[in-house]
Amino acid sequence: MAAQNSDKTKTQGKKGGMMGMLSKVFGVGAITLGALFFAAMFDVGHAGLIHTLAGSAIVLVPLFALFAIAAMFIAPKSGADLDEMSAQVAALTEAKSKMTSQILTLQNHMDSMSGQDVETLKAKNQELQEQLDAIHQAEREKMDGEVDTLRQRNEELEAQIKQWALETISKNVGSNKPAAAKAA
Repeated sequence: MAAQNSDKTKTQGKKGGMMGMLSKVFGVGAITLGALFFAAMFDVGHAGLIHTLAGSAIVLVPLFALFAIAAMFIAPKSGADLDEMSAQVAALTEAKSKMTSQILTLQNHMDSMSGQDVETLKAKNQELQEQLDAIHQAEREKMDGEVDTLRQRNEELEAQIKQWALETISKNVGSNKPAAAKAA
């Protein structure tokens, strides 16, 4: 039944469209001839249109009348336009509702998929963060141990340098005394 209605609407739409176009063409023709008669009657621009149209007026006046009457009677019925427009509005409303339901379905599907993925990613992220924190803590402890070892080694070296310096000074001072005594 819906297919019959749409076929009927299309046929009416084509008739209304063609009849509307013919009505407009006849209306434009009648207006053009009316303007030409007006210009000739008042001799607009002193073009001498009244004398030019005098011989062909026997054809132009009935043509004007025919165009004007045809434009009035060939105009499409307003009911046909309303039926066509209401059918188009109904089709658009139906298409809109279908599209809206498809969008909502897609959105719900994506939300359900992303909800699971987000929770999985959060858990994985937490696990990786804990591993990273453990690695950082191990590196800090290793660095602290190396720093302590280096400090101890530095203290040992300082003690050795002091010891060496004291021994060197005491040797030099001890060997200078006898030489000073000999010189005196």
